[in-house]
Amino acid sequence: MPHYSLQFEDDDLGQPKRLEFTSENPATALSLLETEGVRRSVKLWEGNRLLGRLMRDRQGVWHLDEEPLHLS
Repeated sequence: MPHYSLQFEDDDLGQPKRLEFTSENPATALSLLETEGVRRSVKLWEGNRLLGRLMRDRQGVWHLDEEPLHLS
């Protein structure tokens, strides 16, 4: 099963922290983010590959800014 992590930076909205989890897919991250506040930003990693940055809007909806694919 894939290994994921959520990396929170030190910002005005909260302390830096890292949450690690294993799951069949990265959607599990959303349930781990239920208590995070508005405008809190977090990086979502699968192993050592950055999948993107999640940010919660004022309506409580999480948005994913995906990392661009690097084609060889």
